[in-house]
Amino acid sequence: MDALFELITMLAFHWRIGLAVLFALISAVFLAINISWFTGWYGVLLVIFSFGAGLIWESAPRD
Repeated sequence: MDALFELITMLAFHWRIGLAVLFALISAVFLAINISWFTGWYGVLLVIFSFGAGLIWESAPRD
């Protein structure tokens, strides 16, 4: 339960990561409903890759 709480607080404090994961999650559900070959594993991979993209976005230098 503590790990879930830590994940939620991390996504709340680092909004770029949370935004990327939320967008990928919504996209994965939409694609899984509307495209027959887009399975749940593709959705999981999409969310994992978007988490990585959010990490890169979060770590980008800001002016």
